[in-house]
Amino acid sequence: MQGRLRGKALSVEIETSCTHCGKEIHIRLDSDGAWSVKQKEAQILVFEPEVDWTTFTKPNIIDDF
Repeated sequence: MQGRLRGKALSVEIETSCTHCGKEIHIRLDSDGAWSVKQKEAQILVFEPEVDWTTFTKPNIIDDF
């Protein structure tokens, strides 16, 4: 979301662990909404809110939901 707001290509890498089984998870997300995960067996759910930026007036996207 930050990449779209700033008009820049951004990416982030997240290193975490599964709350269910404790296995490590490495996720990469970019500002185009593309994502990848290093662990092939991991089934990641990525949520991207649908925002109409042409009419968006709130101070941040959290206030809009």
